[in-house]
Amino acid sequence: MLFTSRRCNTGLACLLTIIAGTQSVMADDKPVPILASPISGHIHPSIGRTQDGTLVVVYQGKHVLMCTRSTDNGTTWSSAKPIATTSQRPASIRKVDKFEVYPGTVDVLPDDRVLVTWNYIADDKQRDQYYERALLYTVSSDQGVTWSEQQVIGPIEGKHLGAVRHNVLAWNATQWLLPLRVGPPKLFTPQTGELQSFPGRGSDNLQGEFQQIIRTAKGTLLAMGESLLHSPDAGRSWTPVDGFPAVPDQRDNAEGRYLTPLADGRVLVTWGVGHDNRGLRYNVSSDDGRTWNAQHTKILLPNVDIAARYYSARTLQLDKQTMGTVYMNRSGIYFLPVRLQRFEP
Repeated sequence: MLFTSRRCNTGLACLLTIIAGTQSVMADDKPVPILASPISGHIHPSIGRTQDGTLVVVYQGKHVLMCTRSTDNGTTWSSAKPIATTSQRPASIRKVDKFEVYPGTVDVLPDDRVLVTWNYIADDKQRDQYYERALLYTVSSDQGVTWSEQQVIGPIEGKHLGAVRHNVLAWNATQWLLPLRVGPPKLFTPQTGELQSFPGRGSDNLQGEFQQIIRTAKGTLLAMGESLLHSPDAGRSWTPVDGFPAVPDQRDNAEGRYLTPLADGRVLVTWGVGHDNRGLRYNVSSDDGRTWNAQHTKILLPNVDIAARYYSARTLQLDKQTMGTVYMNRSGIYFLPVRLQRFEP
């Protein structure tokens, strides 16, 4: 509630002041432009938040990843700068005429370093039918200002790991969990380069793919692929979640959704529908991701075009009252502040 410095002289004046203040607080959220120019291609913006509140957004530029930062909860954003290390061809990848720097995700590790993943794609199908897609990473120890030299993750048996389109999960102090686009997730130990498969089988005993894996505030694991899986025991067993509202209408759209664990134990899912999506859908589980009510889905910006497939919106929590969503459409990249009050029962 907002307050004025003037005293209310009548009961009616006080009531009007309270109503006006409430309306001001409840005003519609407004998108903030991050990149206000026409875009196309695999832009795929991703967002992370460091311990001091700095927001870091990374997206695809011309053969390089670009980084922009905000130190005021997304109200203003710095001019985007290239992450120079992402423009370099890995020494282990052959030089080809057609290549792409394909963005992955931004994540903040427990030690507050910012981790960025991406693919260097060597497209030489005409020669040998192998779409070489190396998985790389770089880290920043100063909230996204400077970045380390690139490092390659893998390959395994001569084949590169491919895309990581959903966020890397810090599994423990020394390992990261990589939800790969194809195949089972991998546990990666950066100090040694070791990779090992991570189980994610549901009751049908099928290994999941296209999964985002998160850890909730209560320590539960949720793995989102074509269905949502729930594990209370660090991945040793998984149970499908019935009634999950963000079910894809086809497999490729399984990546057009995003899970956000909230500090109070709730779990948020953000998603869009299809190639011609309009608006952003939000739904919250109040019991650690076990149950969802599709009737509680809220659609924000319903008249706005928003790219929603594997370059869908990404959401994180800013503070106890607010979330922030980064999304894109043909006209640019935007940041949308969203109040958690909208999702109160």
